[in-house]
Amino acid sequence: MKKPYILLDAGGTLVFPDVEWLSELMKNYGIDVDGESILRRVYEIDYLIDKSLRERKTFLEDGSLLEALFRAFTDSDEKVKALKMRTDERDKIRNLWAYTFPWVIESLETLKAQGYSISVISNSDGRVAQVLAETGLAKFMDKIYDSQIVGIEKPDAGIFRLALKELSISPEDAIFIGDMFYTDVLGANRAGIKAVHLDPFDFYKDWPGERIKNVGVIPDFLKKTDLSSKSFFPFVYVLKEV
Repeated sequence: MKKPYILLDAGGTLVFPDVEWLSELMKNYGIDVDGESILRRVYEIDYLIDKSLRERKTFLEDGSLLEALFRAFTDSDEKVKALKMRTDERDKIRNLWAYTFPWVIESLETLKAQGYSISVISNSDGRVAQVLAETGLAKFMDKIYDSQIVGIEKPDAGIFRLALKELSISPEDAIFIGDMFYTDVLGANRAGIKAVHLDPFDFYKDWPGERIKNVGVIPDFLKKTDLSSKSFFPFVYVLKEV
């Protein structure tokens, strides 16, 4: 059986906010929280965004993702403002998401050794290639598609179709993996691409579609899963688009 071409999201899938730096920063303001709790809250915010889209409601209408993150751990407006300012300053110097885990690299090494080809499709700010280079992940990629650079954002199918065209692959020969349901899964399905939703904390356990914990399980997942299943297309067979 032909191996699918693997297309990956970046933020929340391959690279993550620097939770250890955030943990130390918050401790400086009297907020004792560990990196795992911060990461869980980041994914919970993703879930709440997706949930609001599914319910056709608005989330984060008056605040940013960072504010939502910090407000999970403090009621102090003053601390939230200071934490956001410090984080914005840090992000200008070095991208806050320029952080990855050893198991991410190990999984990509395994996939390449097994003969898979990989590229990235990311909604980013023009720095995703730099972030992937800093984290040692760029070497595994054939191409990196940054929405800020190509001018198309997920869930617009155009960014996926651009990648398919430049990589000379058909939609049925590709599989996309990302952590935002109404961005990654929807966009891939719109382009006719199988999609896998990354959900490390089981926030989406009752939602339709194929789901994995993290990229570390991709080699086993691809080996054991029926890639012809309709479950890779929840927006085709189950849901109506927002």
